[in-house]
Amino acid sequence: MKRILAWIGVNVDILVALAVAVVVSVLDVAGIATAEAVSNATVATLAVLAFVMLRSRMRAESAENTVERAVQAADRKIDLLPSLLQEQSAVRLVKGEEFNRVLAEARGDTDRWIFKGSTGAYVRAVTLPECLDKARQGRRALLIRLEILDPDDLGLCERFVRLHQSLALSPDSPESTWTGDGTRKELYATVLSACWHQQRYELLDVEIGFSSIASTFRYELSSRHMFITQRGPDFPATVITGNALALDCWATELHASLRQARSLDMRLGKEVTLSYAPTADEVRALFDRLGLAFPGAYGDDDIDEIIGMAFKNVDPYDKAAAWG
Repeated sequence: MKRILAWIGVNVDILVALAVAVVVSVLDVAGIATAEAVSNATVATLAVLAFVMLRSRMRAESAENTVERAVQAADRKIDLLPSLLQEQSAVRLVKGEEFNRVLAEARGDTDRWIFKGSTGAYVRAVTLPECLDKARQGRRALLIRLEILDPDDLGLCERFVRLHQSLALSPDSPESTWTGDGTRKELYATVLSACWHQQRYELLDVEIGFSSIASTFRYELSSRHMFITQRGPDFPATVITGNALALDCWATELHASLRQARSLDMRLGKEVTLSYAPTADEVRALFDRLGLAFPGAYGDDDIDEIIGMAFKNVDPYDKAAAWG
């Protein structure tokens, strides 16, 4: 019933014209209607029909315009599709110079750097200083989270060395010179560097956790990039960009992993003042306060070596001297 009433409402003008035509025709046949009445009714009927035709044409033009606008909108979206697909290309493999370029891009505008790897040598030498420079320029906060090997576990450091020596491509590869104690000194240097930078930039927040597992992989997360790499820039790196869900998933994974690692209380590091060029005594006092005392066999020469590692801001990949 509702459909019938709706149809009548839409076509009421046509029904009126039809009714008038039928009534006049009947009266004309019966000889009741005058010639003038028939003529007037005919004119009225033709007027109604003209109005109906005009309205139908206007509706058709309106529908045609609507369809045309929809087609134009669809064309614009199709034109944008390649760029949208490029933005949403979540996973790709890069290496060499391209990898270095993407890493530099990620360091340029991030407010965080979350790392899970071994010694953190590259983060210490390149990533942390560059991210800090950008943060200072923008006077903004910077969050650094590092999950590295536990320097208190010399056996772990030695397992890490053996693992990578077994994967070396040749007997004279850089890994052949690595030692467990050298790896431990790299770890100490990363901690020292983080503490030193934290004392010099109030908006820097550093968290460090010590892992008990040696891995061949390294994971790094900035605000808009995720990197999964193996040793050195010559190995393909997996880069994830433009996919918020994937980045959130990795952020959750790295957060959970860090919470299961042995945590270093970085607040204690602020209680021991470090000079612009830290001395061996200052560094010893710092590590004692952190609860990360050096082995008893370490002399001032060993501490000086660690200090040199901590503040040598040279890309370790240039000479393949270390990996983090």
